[in-house]
Amino acid sequence: MMERIHGFLYGISRQSVRLFGAGYLLIAFATTLDVALRNLFQMSIPGVYEISGYVFAVATTWGFCFVLFERAHVRIDVAYQRFGPRLRAIADILAMLSMGLFVGVLTYRAWLTLDDTLLFDARARTTLQTPLWIPQALWLSGLAFFLICIGFLIIYTVVLLMRGRLSEVAQVAGIPHATGQEDGADR
Repeated sequence: MMERIHGFLYGISRQSVRLFGAGYLLIAFATTLDVALRNLFQMSIPGVYEISGYVFAVATTWGFCFVLFERAHVRIDVAYQRFGPRLRAIADILAMLSMGLFVGVLTYRAWLTLDDTLLFDARARTTLQTPLWIPQALWLSGLAFFLICIGFLIIYTVVLLMRGRLSEVAQVAGIPHATGQEDGADR
């Protein structure tokens, strides 16, 4: 059951990376076109920079989940490499707990920002006059999904640890180069 949930959440994160990767490509194309039009014809595409900022912010929050599942977040591993499997598993859980605490605070603050935006019907001070609740809601949803994924992985790794399945804890939450599982073949 836990493996299926893991696969489901990982699948969502992988699809979001593909979607927002395409968004990055579209923004890169639009920015290139805007620069060319400005230099060649003194014309501009309105809103390119505003929309690119929104795409970047939203894509980043949704990308956090994929990086989490790929175990690619930066962690200091000087002592970790000297730990035994059980202590590594505990360190992995503590790392996720601390990340979860930070992301929880960040998600709460993002919710407060969106709440204020909705209360005051805030709009961007640009030519597009974008209702800010739209990019903020997408941004918040990425943070909330990240928090859900962290919470699930904490529960999953604690269950694995309690069952003594330390190699699986390393596959789910360990530092890949420190545990010898860099190729991602465990998925």
